[in-house]
Amino acid sequence: MVEHPMAPRELSEQVHDWYAQITRGRATTLIELDAAAWGLLTPEWPRSYANNGLLVRRDPGAQQLLAWSEEVLGDDRFNHRYIMAMCDLSDETKNALTDAGYQLEPELQMVRPMSDADLTAINDLVSIVDEETIRPFNARMWREEWLPTADDETIRQLVGRRATYSRSTEFISFAIRNPEPDSAATDFVACTDVAVSGWAAEIDGVTTLAAHRKRGYGEILIQTALSISRSRGCDYTALTALADDWPRHWYARRGFLNTGPAWVATKILDGSTTDGTTIG
Repeated sequence: MVEHPMAPRELSEQVHDWYAQITRGRATTLIELDAAAWGLLTPEWPRSYANNGLLVRRDPGAQQLLAWSEEVLGDDRFNHRYIMAMCDLSDETKNALTDAGYQLEPELQMVRPMSDADLTAINDLVSIVDEETIRPFNARMWREEWLPTADDETIRQLVGRRATYSRSTEFISFAIRNPEPDSAATDFVACTDVAVSGWAAEIDGVTTLAAHRKRGYGEILIQTALSISRSRGCDYTALTALADDWPRHWYARRGFLNTGPAWVATKILDGSTTDGTTIG
């Protein structure tokens, strides 16, 4: 099993602050609740949890989290409550959120230092694509793999919200085209995004269609993301991985350091569950 070296504490705090900053910038409306707590509202995409929820950088205790969550999302537009904690939570807080009907999911925000050695030639298989061009591929991934239980309107919103990401970052999508276009009804087989903001860039959604995996496309996408990020002057790349899933090990082998735990807490108001999948 791959070890997961920790990033220095100061860098870890900087990464969490950076993530909090770009997340706030993606919302239409920002509500300052406290020095380290914000409400995020994006009414044009009400089913996007990450655009409509509570964001905290410190654990204020479960009662305060619950009160803020109701303050931010307590109207008829939203059928969910969503808390993004870019910090660790105490056992007391986690237990109280669970008792209140929230499902907790642990995450890791990981970071990789970069150098000019990451400036490599872009593989001939990779194309930089605009949001409209890559939209059908992303809709397919949501429908077939990421959230197959979602209805068409939810998928429309989850794909459409990408247009708001450029509010706080330079947002770049690139993809690998189907090398055998006669064998499948798809233009693309793999894709990822890079969001550049200041000293760092986020790599998000490194994904390949199931029928085209184990061909090295993930490695090509990561190397492309690193090169593009470094070409924009970034000293670090960051990403988020589920703490209990295999990709964290894959990223660790590629030099990504553990910055410490983060948590997502989700509650669906109609009584259904998220079945282990959050609409982040």
